[in-house]
Amino acid sequence: MVRAVKYAGALALGVVVCFAGVSGVCARQDQAGSQAVKTSEKKKVAKKKAAGQSESEKNQVFKLGEVEVVGQQKQDENITVDRIYNREMRLFDTNSVATAANLDPGVSLVEQGQRNQATIDVRGFDIRGVPLFVDGIPIYVPYDGYPDLSAFKTFNISEIAISKGFTSVLYGPNTEGGAINVLTRKPRKECEVSGGSGYGTGDAYHGYMNFGSNQGKWFIQGGGYYDNTDYFPLSGDFAPTKTQPSGNRVNSYQNDWSGNVTLGLTPNSTDEYAFSFMNMETQKGVPPYAGSDPHAKVSYWQWPYWDVQLLDFHSYTQICEKNYLKTTAFYDKTDNQLFSFNNENYDTIIPNKGYVFESNYNDYSYGASAEAGTKLVPKSLIKVAFHFKDDVHKQWEPVAYPAPEPVTRFEDRTYSAGIEDTITITKEFYSIAGASYDWINTIEAQQTPSTSFPIGSSHSFNPQLGLFYKLTDTGVLYATVARKSRLPSIKEKFSSFMSQGIPSPDLQPEKTINYDIGYKDLLAGCLHFQADAFYNDVTNYIIYANTNIPDPYYPGTTYSQMQNIGKVHLYGVELGLKGRILPRLEGGFNYSWLQYVNGSTGQTLTDLPHDKVFAYLQYFTPLRGVSVIGSLEYNSDRFTRLDYGIPYEAKQFTLINLKGIYDVPGRVVDCFMGPFPIHVQLEAGINNITDENRELEEGFPLAGRTFFGQMRFTF
Repeated sequence: MVRAVKYAGALALGVVVCFAGVSGVCARQDQAGSQAVKTSEKKKVAKKKAAGQSESEKNQVFKLGEVEVVGQQKQDENITVDRIYNREMRLFDTNSVATAANLDPGVSLVEQGQRNQATIDVRGFDIRGVPLFVDGIPIYVPYDGYPDLSAFKTFNISEIAISKGFTSVLYGPNTEGGAINVLTRKPRKECEVSGGSGYGTGDAYHGYMNFGSNQGKWFIQGGGYYDNTDYFPLSGDFAPTKTQPSGNRVNSYQNDWSGNVTLGLTPNSTDEYAFSFMNMETQKGVPPYAGSDPHAKVSYWQWPYWDVQLLDFHSYTQICEKNYLKTTAFYDKTDNQLFSFNNENYDTIIPNKGYVFESNYNDYSYGASAEAGTKLVPKSLIKVAFHFKDDVHKQWEPVAYPAPEPVTRFEDRTYSAGIEDTITITKEFYSIAGASYDWINTIEAQQTPSTSFPIGSSHSFNPQLGLFYKLTDTGVLYATVARKSRLPSIKEKFSSFMSQGIPSPDLQPEKTINYDIGYKDLLAGCLHFQADAFYNDVTNYIIYANTNIPDPYYPGTTYSQMQNIGKVHLYGVELGLKGRILPRLEGGFNYSWLQYVNGSTGQTLTDLPHDKVFAYLQYFTPLRGVSVIGSLEYNSDRFTRLDYGIPYEAKQFTLINLKGIYDVPGRVVDCFMGPFPIHVQLEAGINNITDENRELEEGFPLAGRTFFGQMRFTF
């Protein structure tokens, strides 16, 4: 009964948003009629607003990092790409890339509780099939493809571009289900400074600062942040367990800090060259399992460090007006250390069993890409790209059972070549056709320092086609089909999963054909509407098979193994509506419905909620600068798997947040560089107002009711 009420409440809020939106549109249309606004003028306004967010936000994007749009192109031709702007991230306090992406329909937040990592699922594909990019550069961890999205903060980024299904071949390999491209900032003015700080429950505090200067022929952009949480409180409805008492979550601390700088040259109105450096450092604990699985192994883990460094170069050169050349080169490095302790005191590492150890990873990647485009062919924009990436993983365990494990080294080398053509068929009708060929070679895979696993290679061909028809000045109907693939990771091919499985060096790429039909429009110049229906036909689906497989090294014993199991079907629907409803009311609503069929083994797939609802309303009060925003998120039940064992169910939940905002009247401050307008915003709020006892992975409860206050400024 309670579940039904919560779900009905989520849908009801969405209906309110939609109803209010229609009412507001009708009211504005009546008013527009009484004012006798000319049709041509309304079309111009609609076209200007159809771009989505404000032009000031778009101008702050580091354009060299975009993949779907390059050069002087003014709008996205691939209308299927969703964009989440910094304004939305600050409005909903989504301080990590994971929580920010979760605002989009079709995207679900995933908690890897055993590692204390946040990641996402997009239409049934996890982060390995929807990889993370920063300014178009792949950042997935070489060993397992699982970057910790909770460590990637949103304080210093301009927007997140989310591709689903139909994803440009210009990204390179592994975009089986889409791509997440985090775009950094670029200054527009001679002097730009922004920052903020906040404090909340759990001794949680953060501070950040961004600065930039655009001097015409060159620019500089930099920033940094510090984000710390000592603990988070559990819901009052949480039932204590042997490993977790009521109150505060055990071992739930996390400390993140980062710094970044970009130096760019713009010698003329078209060309641009930029060097960037980013450094991220994380320390965190892993709360112990506190669920109902009697077979679960309780681990006592801490990460003393999880560090990422990225050095990259971007260039864009216009050639004879109708041609361009775009290049990137990068080097990224990931180091982390994991302590697995004997007991809940987190003070002893004596390797008397397999789950107690000290594990060290040292990973790095380097690569380059080149993209060339031309408009020499009438009504076509042809782009070709080539990508190269070399991944190296080194691991060792100086403390392990039954004996220390020395350094072993793994190396994969990946290539991708692609071509894409945007063809203007008529004024209203155009298409995007593309194809890529991806292949991977295993260069080295050490079983011990003196022995190696069998090594090989795999490849995949990925054609795709999208058809787009402009029904109105702002409405686009589209249908796409894309054959995509994901190359297996080093871990999937060569890991024994803590001695619970056997390696699978012959694992083949996972492949899918993604079908999508949808419509996007700007209704009445103020309401953004989107609707999608998709179907993903996956073959060679990679899963950890629980079948009893004979161990080739120890006759008479059996193990599990990563296998290509055959066919899986993923299908669903996404709906979204958001915008200014009434002069004092703004709102939004999106709904995601996802189903799957495992046509080969019937094995339960995990981390896939069938239903997800997100809705919000922001009321701008008559008091100058004061507004209130409330948001609601509903997630249905989902199955999760602990230690690659039997799936257990994480129950549905509804999360309600409330925040008050005060925009302090603007002031102009005089300084040595001249007068600068300064804008200050003060906020206070409550997250999880109802103190919902919730979890995204069974046995790993999330925060109950929390409070916070914060301020932000820009000038």
